[in-house]
Amino acid sequence: MPLSLCMIVKDEAFFLHDCLAAAAPHVDDLVVVDTGSTDDSKGIAAEFTDRVFDYTWHDDYAAARNYSLEQARCDWILVLDADELVTPDDFAALRRLTESTTQDGFFLQQRNYNNDQSAFGWQPAQDLTLSRGFTGFTVNPILRLFRNQPDIRYAGSIHETVDAAIAEDRQGTLDTPIHHYIDANPARPRSARSLRYLELMERELAAAPSGRLYSIAATSAMYHANDFARARDYFIRAAEMGYRPGHSLEGAAEACYRAQDFGAANDLYQRADAAGHRTPSMCLNRANLAVKAGDHQRAAALLQTCLDLGGLSAEINAVIQRNIEGLQAHSGKHSA
Repeated sequence: MPLSLCMIVKDEAFFLHDCLAAAAPHVDDLVVVDTGSTDDSKGIAAEFTDRVFDYTWHDDYAAARNYSLEQARCDWILVLDADELVTPDDFAALRRLTESTTQDGFFLQQRNYNNDQSAFGWQPAQDLTLSRGFTGFTVNPILRLFRNQPDIRYAGSIHETVDAAIAEDRQGTLDTPIHHYIDANPARPRSARSLRYLELMERELAAAPSGRLYSIAATSAMYHANDFARARDYFIRAAEMGYRPGHSLEGAAEACYRAQDFGAANDLYQRADAAGHRTPSMCLNRANLAVKAGDHQRAAALLQTCLDLGGLSAEINAVIQRNIEGLQAHSGKHSA
């Protein structure tokens, strides 16, 4: 089945050529909607497609996305941002899927590359060439591949989604990664963008509460506004609304941990664990809390679970292994 790639861009000259060069050989229709660039984004796009459109921006990402979807000519649509890539093998797999599936849309795994090993859900990159030198990434499942149907449209002026337009039993989830180089452009630091997005998200949340949006706002509040209380409250609201409850409870616990409210952090980590949710970073923080409580045997067990789940970077895993040995030796002395 033919595949359209639909994009919206503004001042994306830093990375746009790489994105389009990687995608153009693997799609049948390439739609680029420019929302007011002052750099050479439109010229770069024109090297790969004659389907470059202008759109007047008015603080509504969904409206711009939907305008791009209206231009698509093919049976299936893939949506990418200008700082994202899909590998040739994965493009081929997506095309094969669209030829046989009965589903209407698919979540892909957006890998947000960064070097912040303390980031919520961070995991090490195995291929530093593909990660473009970033040591790891966080993962955001995102619905980006769907049928070209007039009733499948985006909603939400900020961090827009198309999920609600597709019945849940018509959605699927793939392991296919979207490689997102969110921190690659030094001229556009993520912190400044995230604080602007946070302002827009809070405006939208006041009008239409959303668990997903609360979770995204919580992440911005924790990492870019350093407002841990706000992050905790937003993550808890996300969990209460049923949005990835274990993940959201872990986020609330990390916010408390960073605020040094260790009792609240421990309680929230326990709630996440009881829900069947465990990650390496969560086990590492719980181990540190166990050390603070003087329970070295418990700390060693949690650190071992961290490694069993894949650990963090090779350097941190080596430190964790040494700490396990030290904690076990300490426990052995006290039990002798």
